[in-house]
Amino acid sequence: MSRKKTKSSNTSAENPIVIQDEEAKENFDSIFKNQHMMPEKGVNLESSDKMVMPWPIQKTIDALDWNYFCDVQSLPKEELVREFYTNLTMTDATEVLVRKKKVPLTSKSINDLFNLVDVEEDEYFAMMTNIN
Repeated sequence: MSRKKTKSSNTSAENPIVIQDEEAKENFDSIFKNQHMMPEKGVNLESSDKMVMPWPIQKTIDALDWNYFCDVQSLPKEELVREFYTNLTMTDATEVLVRKKKVPLTSKSINDLFNLVDVEEDEYFAMMTNIN
């Protein structure tokens, strides 16, 4: 009696990324497999050296309440970032599979993450409507 081979997971020691389907695997192989990640740049606003941040820039950051976005954040886990973008195969997706969990990908979920108000129509809404 022959046995049918089954895969318990799409992960391996070499590739810890969970790939959800064939389209995502092709996406990973063609784009992300050998691509090095570039760390994001940031500014440490808590620095005691005031020469690091010129006053006009600091004033603008304070006025726009951008302190959270300008602070240097801890580096993301490279495997998680690769897995997120590998499994993001549709431009209109509302969720992405990461570590076998569905991660919501909506303006509300992103705004909740950053403690921002979810606004349906902001000052850019009319412009974006014309573009689409």
